[in-house]
Amino acid sequence: MKALRVLTGIEIDGESTAVAGLHQMTALRKLAIYKLSVKKDGDTFKELFSSIEYFGSCGLQTLIINDEDSGFINSLDEMKSPPRYLVALDLTGKLRKLPGWITKMNNLIKLTISITVLQTKTFEILSSLSSLFSLTFSLRAGQLDQDIVEFFEEHGGFKSLKLLRFFAPLVPRLSFSDNAMTALEMIDMRFENFEGLFGIDTLKSLQEVHLCVNGRGDKITKFLVDDLKNNEPKVIVDQVIAA
Repeated sequence: MKALRVLTGIEIDGESTAVAGLHQMTALRKLAIYKLSVKKDGDTFKELFSSIEYFGSCGLQTLIINDEDSGFINSLDEMKSPPRYLVALDLTGKLRKLPGWITKMNNLIKLTISITVLQTKTFEILSSLSSLFSLTFSLRAGQLDQDIVEFFEEHGGFKSLKLLRFFAPLVPRLSFSDNAMTALEMIDMRFENFEGLFGIDTLKSLQEVHLCVNGRGDKITKFLVDDLKNNEPKVIVDQVIAA
């Protein structure tokens, strides 16, 4: 097991006994936990935190954690040093804020985070990531707290970002100002309802906007989607299920 490089598709709960042995997997390059349910301050919680912190200094390149209720992904902010070798990071679930060390992730190419942290401040923090190619905001159905949704206006940065994605039941109003995301080539959105996409004509490198409406959508969503269709051929509506 010490030579194992990829460990994916695993579930960890409070009764998992193998977590204590993760430290031995010093060659691990990809760790994907698709279901995490552990009690804060419990032994499994502490052992997993320690292991991930250790992997970060041993060459871990991809970290994926889906944490719906244990609060583990929020504890990652307490790591003493950033996982500096990561090129892909995926933190989904009830994320309250970005880890403070994320601004030091100069090698990060792909980032997926919960839409629960979608706000102006988030984009200000991430805009300095010089290697970031793909940024995704995601949330499973039924998880969204309406109070978290905020308007953002992006003012620059993201020099390498080419793909911006939003996968959630509700995508809030998104507005881009002049000189925003100058390298962005594609916006991909999948939602049931959304509150509008504005300023895409200011995105100089934008080639395509893909919209997929899951379900019927409310009247406002239908109106906004129809309005965006006028920007064809850049805007493509792949699927709309009419009422």
